Amino acid sequence: MDIPEQASGYIDAHFHADDLSRVAPSELASYRTLGVSGIASTHDPDGWNTSLALSALHGPWLLSFGIHPQAATMEHAGFLADLAAQGALAAIGECGFDFYGDRPECSRGGDGENAQRQAFEFQLELTVRYKLPLILHMRRANDQLFRYAKRLAKLPAVILHSWNGPANEARSLLSRVPRAKFSFGTSILNGNRKAMECAATLPLGCIVSETDAPYQSPRVSAEPYAPLARSYSTFADLARIVQSIAALRESDAHAIAIAVASNFFEVFPHVI
Repeated sequence: MDIPEQASGYIDAHFHADDLSRVAPSELASYRTLGVSGIASTHDPDGWNTSLALSALHGPWLLSFGIHPQAATMEHAGFLADLAAQGALAAIGECGFDFYGDRPECSRGGDGENAQRQAFEFQLELTVRYKLPLILHMRRANDQLFRYAKRLAKLPAVILHSWNGPANEARSLLSRVPRAKFSFGTSILNGNRKAMECAATLPLGCIVSETDAPYQSPRVSAEPYAPLARSYSTFADLARIVQSIAALRESDAHAIAIAVASNFFEVFPHVI
């Protein structure tokens, strides 16, 4: 495929423009100056409207909307369905399952899991109906990927946000969901061994990069590995993420950046 001109920059397959604007508004300008292409995820109408307005100022970027599993209510289901019907969405998500911690809403079994499943299945049905990519948040819930693998395989693409599962699990999932893309961010900068192994060994054609900005901040800077003076992630981290993937694969950073961009534009061929 022809790689768009934007491929000369970096890819951020998952960030939160509205939250970044509250935490570090000055960082938004670097999206354009660094030549980033990406997709901002939103979870409520205010976040959608804020991210849309910020895109006009600092983007352009694509937009997704999802019912997050940590707040799995159907309050905004109608808003999401309307966006999908209007053709306003580049993707649905992030959505999925989150069984991390001891909060009732994140516990397996009972009302918490039931609410997450209701929200997820509603969103999965929308992605099938409107042929949209799906951005997944799976935290201590990768077994659910295999439960839904046959349905996920029917989608145009599935982006596994902040993937940190084991490499054998990723390869097994890829055999069932061939259009899956595994998204890596600051976890590989922070030494997550599973994420690093996956970034090193999975087929290059299924890898994309992300920041999850402003969340998941890198713990240390580059040499001499001093603590960072900021407590958030941002677009400036993309260069180190790509460099780290390249080092893990014993490859050239520019070649990795081009490959990651090609993978992203394969999912979003009409990227703005």
